[in-house]
Amino acid sequence: IIEGICSDEFKHISCEKREKTIVYAGTLHERFGVMKLVEAFEKISSKELKLVICGYGDSEEEIKKAAARDGRISFLGQLKRDDVMKIMASASVIVNPRGNGEEFTKYSFPSKNLEALSSGVPFVAYKLDGIPDEYDEFINYPSDDSVSALSKCIYDVCIDLDGQYSEKAKKASEWVNSDKNCRIQAKKLLKLILEDDSE
Repeated sequence: IIEGICSDEFKHISCEKREKTIVYAGTLHERFGVMKLVEAFEKISSKELKLVICGYGDSEEEIKKAAARDGRISFLGQLKRDDVMKIMASASVIVNPRGNGEEFTKYSFPSKNLEALSSGVPFVAYKLDGIPDEYDEFINYPSDDSVSALSKCIYDVCIDLDGQYSEKAKKASEWVNSDKNCRIQAKKLLKLILEDDSE
C-alpha cells in the first residue's frame, strides 16, 4: 500500500569529505546478496576504491576471509546506528545487493532503499518486483542480475566522471524527503482506511 517512510536523519549529519567508498550496511545473510557484492567488488581492479560492510549474519566468516585477502575490504561488524549513518553519509555509493530471484521480492520494498535514497549518496540496487516504477529515475540499476553487471554499475557510479550520479542522488534525496516523508505516507494510509470504512 505504501512502500515505507524516508529517513530525515541524514539532514543532521555533517560530511566534509566523501571518499571512494562503497558501503553496505544490513543483514549479512547470503540470500540477501552480500557475497555477490563482495564478488562484484573484487572484480574491480582500482586500488582507490574501498568496500565497507557493516552488520551481522550467516556470511560474516566469508566476508572476513575476503577482507583478509583484499585489503580494500573492511568488515566492521555490527555498529551503533549513528556510526552507520556517518559511514553511509561519507560514502561514494550505497549498495543494496538483494536480488529479484525469490518469491518474496514481488512484495518487498527494503526499508534500506528509502534510507539510502534519503542520504543524498548515489544508490545502486536491483529492480525488485516490489519497487514502484516511480523510483526508476533515482536508483542506479545494474543492466542485468549478473555479478559483472553489478561490478560495472558500482564502478561507474563510484567514479562518476561527469557528476550525473551525484546529481541523481541529490534529486532522489529531495524527492523522497518531500514525497515519502511520514506526513505524506500517513495521509495515504489514512485515506485508504477512511475509504474502506465508507464502503
